[in-house]
Amino acid sequence: MPFYFEQLEPDRKRIVESIRHSTTKLLDNTPRFKYFTLHGGIHTQNLLKLLDLLHSAGLRLSNDEAFFLLCSICCHDMGMVVPLASLDHIGVFQGREQPADPVHLEKAIRESHHVLVSQYINAHFDFLAECGLTSPECTLVSNIAAGHRVIDLSREPGLQKTLGALLRILDELDVGPTRAPATVLRDHYQEMDRTSCWHWFKHNITADWIKGHTVAIELGGIPKITFSISVHPPTNSSIDYWLHQIRRPIAKVLLDENCNRIIQDQWGIDIVVEQSKQLSCPGQSDELWRSIEGRALAGQRKAILVIDDEVRKMEDLFIPLQRDFHIIFAPTLHDALLKLEAASVDLAIVDMQMGSSGILTPEQTDGYKKTGSIIADMIRRKYPQTQIGILTGSKHKISDVEQRPDLAFFMKKPVDPGTFEKEVRRVLQ
Repeated sequence: MPFYFEQLEPDRKRIVESIRHSTTKLLDNTPRFKYFTLHGGIHTQNLLKLLDLLHSAGLRLSNDEAFFLLCSICCHDMGMVVPLASLDHIGVFQGREQPADPVHLEKAIRESHHVLVSQYINAHFDFLAECGLTSPECTLVSNIAAGHRVIDLSREPGLQKTLGALLRILDELDVGPTRAPATVLRDHYQEMDRTSCWHWFKHNITADWIKGHTVAIELGGIPKITFSISVHPPTNSSIDYWLHQIRRPIAKVLLDENCNRIIQDQWGIDIVVEQSKQLSCPGQSDELWRSIEGRALAGQRKAILVIDDEVRKMEDLFIPLQRDFHIIFAPTLHDALLKLEAASVDLAIVDMQMGSSGILTPEQTDGYKKTGSIIADMIRRKYPQTQIGILTGSKHKISDVEQRPDLAFFMKKPVDPGTFEKEVRRVLQ
């Protein structure tokens, strides 16, 4: 059993076991969402193992912290089993009637289930109370569980903030193959919606976290644990793409959502996630597996590659487009060229003024003022099917670039989000 579970008093152990038993039965037998990656007993067990890894790296939870975190781990995905036919949950679909297509149902639940945890527990308050929690404890566990996605934790009080940050990181770190059995993916990938296929394949090519291999622990000074992402897709050309896609959401939680800072301030442990080209190499490469990767990479969504050395500042601009398009970010020219080789790109959006990873000289780019135009030329020659748009924050006169007839659009920063979204949709639809 997990270390922190063994440290609990007998009464608290019984409560955690009761919650885990009840939620596992529900989440392991949710018929509506056939193609989700696993959110039941296997996912819970994975998070508990990750918690043990963090303990071995110096994480020290109090008895209360351990108890409420374990309860929250067990029920954090209960939003997956809400009764969507209920009128109480029409709000999930932003005022629209419940869509009949299960693909749209799954998408809505993916995006909303962190909020629905509270709705489920409020509607079934006896669920946690019967397991032994008091009314205030039920509310606290519900709020911590809801914090595993989206909610601004910096505004949350006490344990909701600290344990919510820890739960969010544990949840994002569960990227290994046990969540998406390969035999199921091979047999059913053609029935899956594009998002499910992408997630299932991503899990299958990602190596497990193994101490001494993909996990390194340093206990001197400030305790530090480094997770090295290792992937094994069918071909070498897509390794960089998958490394980026797997690291990006984890890094977003750690850095952009300040979870690492919250954890450092509370427990004094540093969590680092990095890409490992050294540990990555091609894996299974039979024809079926390559076909599955092809569907996962392209799916039925058109792909947009954003080439900008300030991609973090750009991410919010693309949130409205993520429902319908596959967004790939490349902060350098070198990274962009690798991703163009790995995936079919329908639209490349290029920043005009950026570095060139040593690939282009200052003379070629007019002191890097026109790097975007040179990148557009490179894409046009090698990938003629890819449309190209340029964004610029430059104050320099570049009318020759602005008037290029081969550009899908040319827009100046700061870009109005609504105008930008309409322009991208016009180009791709």
